[in-house]
Amino acid sequence: MDHINCDLSRSDVEDLLSGFLIGSLNVELKIRLTALGDLPPNCGAHILQAIAAGRPWVAWSTPSGPMAAWGDYDIDGSRRLNAHQLFIEWWLAPTGHHALWCYCYPRRPTEWTIGRGRHVAAR
Repeated sequence: MDHINCDLSRSDVEDLLSGFLIGSLNVELKIRLTALGDLPPNCGAHILQAIAAGRPWVAWSTPSGPMAAWGDYDIDGSRRLNAHQLFIEWWLAPTGHHALWCYCYPRRPTEWTIGRGRHVAAR
């Protein structure tokens, strides 16, 4: 079995976040938003916290308005699963802030599984 590359750049994680929005939330991404001023204030507050923590983030215009996602890449979990595991948070109007653990396989960046990974029965 090939092992995945867990040494991802910031833009690699941003691509995974965009793949999550497309695949898991079935969102049509239109224009990438890079300025906090392009986001509603309550969304921008979450992004400022992500920036302060050094977390990668993406924001997009969508048919339902602006949407943003940010996350933490779990290197150890990714190695165990041989998949990209992240704690992803996102914001969208009108439902606001959401967060969960999920993972995807490198060849399927828009197909995400919710949860921290496979459950192994205790021995």
